[in-house]
Amino acid sequence: MSLFSVNTNVGALAALQSLDYTQEAENQAQNEVSTGQKVSNASDNPAIYAIGNTINSNIAGLSAVSDSLNFGAQIVSTATSAVSSISTILQNLQTTVTDAGTSGFTLANLQQSVTADLAGINAYASDATFSGFNLLNPTGAATNPGSTQVNIVQNIGDLTPLQLNNQADVLDSSATQFTDALGLTNLSVLGVQNSNASASNIGANISFGSASTILTTFSTGTANTNQEFQLQTTSGGTTTDYNFEFIDTSAASSQLQSNVSATSKAIAVDFNSTTDSPNTIVAKLATTLESYGFGVVQQSDGSLNIVGNNLTGIQYGAVSAGTFTPTATVTSSTTTAQTDATSGVTLAGLSTAAAAVTTVQSAISDLNTVAVNLGALSQQITGIQNFTSALSSALTTGVGALTDADLAAESAQLSSLQTKQQLATQSLTIANQAPQILLTLFKNIS
Repeated sequence: MSLFSVNTNVGALAALQSLDYTQEAENQAQNEVSTGQKVSNASDNPAIYAIGNTINSNIAGLSAVSDSLNFGAQIVSTATSAVSSISTILQNLQTTVTDAGTSGFTLANLQQSVTADLAGINAYASDATFSGFNLLNPTGAATNPGSTQVNIVQNIGDLTPLQLNNQADVLDSSATQFTDALGLTNLSVLGVQNSNASASNIGANISFGSASTILTTFSTGTANTNQEFQLQTTSGGTTTDYNFEFIDTSAASSQLQSNVSATSKAIAVDFNSTTDSPNTIVAKLATTLESYGFGVVQQSDGSLNIVGNNLTGIQYGAVSAGTFTPTATVTSSTTTAQTDATSGVTLAGLSTAAAAVTTVQSAISDLNTVAVNLGALSQQITGIQNFTSALSSALTTGVGALTDADLAAESAQLSSLQTKQQLATQSLTIANQAPQILLTLFKNIS
């Protein structure tokens, strides 16, 4: 091929080819700089692109796993906060039921505190809801039931979920309130049933019947006969009788009839049958009982609840000239009422505050189990979260090593290519001028 041809400009063709290669390389460098990736599509490197695409899909899956774990962690955290509050209530509840075993406390007031604490426990459990999920409110609850089980994704390779079980159901699947699950149903310092049938620190509900029955019961009899409550206490193996005699001050000849000894006390309960109302008479009895260390609550219906002071026996009857004749007796913590048909007085056995204390302690133990379960779940979720985060970081680093561009190198490359582009352009300009030189050979030809 002649180097001096106007049909084929070899120099221009060479310069143009160089310019095309340089332009293509410059476009590739500019794409890597703008995207930050040396492999941004399959045409760049099919094998690396496929690997990177798979890894990026796994990273997206791990992000979804992380979201699920965060969701589960919040559900557990909400339940844990409620458990902490319930634990505080149980501590207060134990103090209350313990106080019920001490003479002089007003049991009705203590029972109000117990009732309020039980309501507070159920409220905390019911409110421990995050985005509609609750691990404390029993699923058998009539309103706002909890969640039998919450499943959260913990792995993209194995979709077996991490199960968050309802803790109330774990304790008692038949529970309808969290207090049921803790075994606190109907907890009362006034009448907690006790399976122990031995005569040990019993209590009694005493109902006096109608107003006419109270007045006739306490005021009838001769001058040498009084109605009496005999309370027996046992301490250090010694039994002491407290004989509370009703003395009608309107009867001039009324006087104490009980024998007095080291283990027997005669205590007057003064009243006036002509001026005192039935409730006044009962209130005077309650005041006298309290002055001797017994815990007494007068109910709205006029009945009394008597506990404490190591009470082991209660008898009601008449005393005359030192002889006491009981007509109704409670000798153990039985739930069977015994009635004196003559006087209309009803004695119903109750258990001691010790049973309530045992019940609350058992509830505390159950709550500790719940706290441990939730704590274990929280630790498990945190561990999986840490692993998921580390795995996601490792995959991100790995795919970056395969597909990310070295921008420092690309910057240098781009600068070099721009210089080459300028040189190729200049070379093409010179080559394009070569045919014009041939015109000089034919300048003088006419």
